[in-house]
Amino acid sequence: MTVTKAFKLTKRVSFAAGMNFYNLLNHANFGNPDGDVSSRTFGQILSTVTPPSSPYGNFQGAAVSGRVIQTVAKISF
Repeated sequence: MTVTKAFKLTKRVSFAAGMNFYNLLNHANFGNPDGDVSSRTFGQILSTVTPPSSPYGNFQGAAVSGRVIQTVAKISF
């Protein structure tokens, strides 16, 4: 989700400020169910998975699996 507010500074220059929200509702990303027919946990989901990447790139991994809020500012002329 992105929220932005733009302001007119002069006739030709504007400034926009806002925030980007990633995983705002903090929904869990469930893994695949156990597919081993002989297992006692067959068909059960036993874990959650993290997204393959984050707003900061792939190097973050599981460290940013929760909510992330990013501020944004832009000057247009």
